Amino acid sequence: MAPDFRLVLAVPLLAVAVLSACGSENEPLDQQSPPAISVNAARLASVDPGLIEPIQGVMRAYLQQMETDYDAVADNLDSLQSEILAFLEEPSTTSMNNVRSAWLLSHSAYELTTLHRYFADLILSEAEVLNLFSLRYRMNHWPILPGYIDYVAGFADSGIVQDTTVALNIPALQEQHGLFGLSEVSLGFHVIEFLIWGENPDQITPRSAADYQPDTRLTPAQAESGLELDLLSNNRRRQLLLLNAQSLIDDFSTSRTLWLTGRDRFVNSLSGFGSSELLALLIEAMTGMLTEEMLVRSLYPLLNEEYIDSIQSPFSHSTQNAVSAQLTSVEQLLLDTGATLGSSLDSILISLSSDFEELFYQNFDASKECLVLLYSTLGSPEDTRDSLRAEFEIVECINLLTNMIDHLEQIKVGLYDPV
Repeated sequence: MAPDFRLVLAVPLLAVAVLSACGSENEPLDQQSPPAISVNAARLASVDPGLIEPIQGVMRAYLQQMETDYDAVADNLDSLQSEILAFLEEPSTTSMNNVRSAWLLSHSAYELTTLHRYFADLILSEAEVLNLFSLRYRMNHWPILPGYIDYVAGFADSGIVQDTTVALNIPALQEQHGLFGLSEVSLGFHVIEFLIWGENPDQITPRSAADYQPDTRLTPAQAESGLELDLLSNNRRRQLLLLNAQSLIDDFSTSRTLWLTGRDRFVNSLSGFGSSELLALLIEAMTGMLTEEMLVRSLYPLLNEEYIDSIQSPFSHSTQNAVSAQLTSVEQLLLDTGATLGSSLDSILISLSSDFEELFYQNFDASKECLVLLYSTLGSPEDTRDSLRAEFEIVECINLLTNMIDHLEQIKVGLYDPV
């Protein structure tokens, strides 16, 4: 029998619940408090003096890479909005597929910044971290409850689209977001995903473009009942899609501004950080992301057969894209960041651990292959054989990820002076 990891999941979910209740999400929190660096610098040992300059170079290059990646997300979100506008101007299967392609690109670009968000949580002030968490909850919360948004099988009149008492504007949607529960969301990437793919359980029957044909005339019964054109389902669905695209752009812009403000403050204080401390921050960001995003949020609940809670993109069936982007961000930090300056993070870590080069990358490559295959083929097992096979694959992915995390943690432990 698989172990029950629900207690492990309770902590991050509780954090989101608390953050979503921290007053108005539109009011910026105090950004002047000092950064909450989580590494205990007093216990960190000194690294080889020859590594000081390479470590500082990698850190500066990484901070610049973050800005480049955030710019890419902004560009992709603008493209997504443009495709949505073109689609609503002339709804068709072709124009809807263009929107879907733009969503996949923009969501993958956003997931590539997941590692950056974990790093930001280590160096920003508590107020900034709370504010960013609140914005992330609006931008990319999953799982979502699709029936809270629009019709689902067996419930043709469900959701905000059908509920004409809910005003369709961004402030009203922000008020509805998480109003009754964490998964009852009205904004973000995965709301857009559901709006353009529908439930799509078999991957071959996505939502029809006909759902977005504008209704330009009331039936006699509708007119007699007092309905107005903008209250008809197709018209409200069109408006909800537009508002979600704009809200996503606005929230991402706000989060990027918050990050850049904290980033600039961190850059100005770099001289006050030891090289071991900078290296520990980079390692902690990687291990934090791998643990929380892949193990705690997905693989552990998946092992408990909690399929709804563990699959990030069930409507587009593209969870493997998000996982691949997150792992790519780790690979990029290790191999590419700072390499043009003469040293990469990878070469620094190899100099600190003789096992890192061989053992870490064995697990990294196998883990990426395992996770992409798992999420590409995953479905709710229908019989015992499928269930056992899925459990074996999940455990294999967990073991590979755990080995990666252990190799990084061993290097981080080696940075500390013995007590």
